Amino acid sequence: MQKPIIEVDVGADGTPASATATTRVGAPAARVWSFIADVDRYPSFVPMLSKVKRDGDRVTVQLKFKITLFSVGFDFVADATYDEGKWLDLRGVGGDIRDLHIRFDLQDEPGGTSILKSTISFDPFSLGWLSKYFLKHHPEIRYGIFPGCAYGLADSMRQAAEKR
Repeated sequence: MQKPIIEVDVGADGTPASATATTRVGAPAARVWSFIADVDRYPSFVPMLSKVKRDGDRVTVQLKFKITLFSVGFDFVADATYDEGKWLDLRGVGGDIRDLHIRFDLQDEPGGTSILKSTISFDPFSLGWLSKYFLKHHPEIRYGIFPGCAYGLADSMRQAAEKR
């Protein structure tokens, strides 16, 4: 198995502003695309997503972050654009998470494999009081948010596509 590659883009303040995870998937691009395109099914294989509803090119997503005895919910609304079988782009237009941008890029490779890139950016301070508390008292967390989210999305798609 090839190791994933994580690229981090930094903002003007020197902290991560977005990340892209690139991974090889042991499935053809058409199979991977079937999971990327079916956003309504994301909660069945992407952690933290509790509900997704697509209405045309508008996608509404509910997330749950569980902490011991309770959970905190977030939501966002995004507009989806895509080039069938090649890329899906989700741009936030409402909800709790500001400045959200998620993108999947897919490339077919020889031998029935594909290369998947997952990119994400958002305002981590828009996630409510709990996020603000953690980021204030543990600023080092900011360095892992985008790489973790980007890799989590790419690896979730990889695992779903490779499952037989």
